[in-house]
Amino acid sequence: MNLDDIRARIPASRQYVYLNHAACAPLPVDVQAAQKEYVEERALHGDVVYEQWIEKTEATRRLVADFIGGHPEEIAFLKNTSEGINLVATMLPFAENDNVVTTDLEFPSNFLPWYDLQRKGVEFRVVKSRNHVLELADFEKAIDDNTRCVAVSHVEFATGFKNDITALSKLCSDHHAYFFVDPIQSMGALPFNVRETPMDFFSSACYKWLMSELGISIFYIKRDLIDHFHPSYIGWFSLKDYLDYEKFNREHPEITTTARKFECGNLNFYGVCTLHASLQFLNQFSSTWVEERVMNLAAHVIDAVSEKGFEVQTPSDHAGIVNFKVKNPGQVVEALKARNIIVSSRAGGIRVSAHFWNTCEEVDRLVEAVEDICC
Repeated sequence: MNLDDIRARIPASRQYVYLNHAACAPLPVDVQAAQKEYVEERALHGDVVYEQWIEKTEATRRLVADFIGGHPEEIAFLKNTSEGINLVATMLPFAENDNVVTTDLEFPSNFLPWYDLQRKGVEFRVVKSRNHVLELADFEKAIDDNTRCVAVSHVEFATGFKNDITALSKLCSDHHAYFFVDPIQSMGALPFNVRETPMDFFSSACYKWLMSELGISIFYIKRDLIDHFHPSYIGWFSLKDYLDYEKFNREHPEITTTARKFECGNLNFYGVCTLHASLQFLNQFSSTWVEERVMNLAAHVIDAVSEKGFEVQTPSDHAGIVNFKVKNPGQVVEALKARNIIVSSRAGGIRVSAHFWNTCEEVDRLVEAVEDICC
């Protein structure tokens, strides 16, 4: 499939220069078709097709597991990234003198739940960035044998700095600390494999680089840990035989031994069906090719804006996000939108996040427009 054929399946490409996947991605026609099919089934058949939704959920669980190199029993579907982070933060066991570690580059969702643990007497430690870079040496100073959990994003949202999660995973292991990762700004753009880079938990919504819908998220817990953690809230989906709910043992309810015990109750089946279609769409392309496209486009952004004299804030260790400084970035973003060029304003600059289906020509149009608006 050539790039023109791929772009033809993304309707937004006909109206916009859409370089904003770090915010919310447009949907391919394949995904729209799956959404339409679900809505029509829901309208026409109601509960008659409930078992089909359950089957699609389990099929999606398998697709997710394959996508991340994990196992289906390690996957739960929640509402958003924040829900999964709060789930981990509230169910971790804490002892006197324990601490948690995060960074000053995190989105609020991966900061506030850890900050809030201070109410329970947990020490809250923040690794400070230097010129938008988080140094491993600073993590080494912050993490000790009393660290209960280290929580970082794989890729930081504002300027695109990419944490060395392999090194951080080993550091956590050396100190017997749990390792939590937020991969929302990498999964779908870069290879992300929980076996190659061991982690204990991750939580990620699906509406960015995975090109799926809001209201559905992926929660991962390492298989060896499932039995060690009890859900912060529980419901009928937590039962082992949840579809036979009338016959469950009320004296000794049997809870499932998979991550499904964290789902509690009925899921966003619309979102599940959307995610299933999104993963099928992305699976048509080599993850290596997708990463190469994303990184080449990011490099082209950096070269193009640097040539025009704009200051690039994105560090050398980065993923698909590129940020460069302009005066009045919010106004520039609005002026670009008026020209059907879609980006975001973050960290006092313009954040560009091109996916594999974008082109260097689109990047050039963006840079020309920014130069025209700013100069």
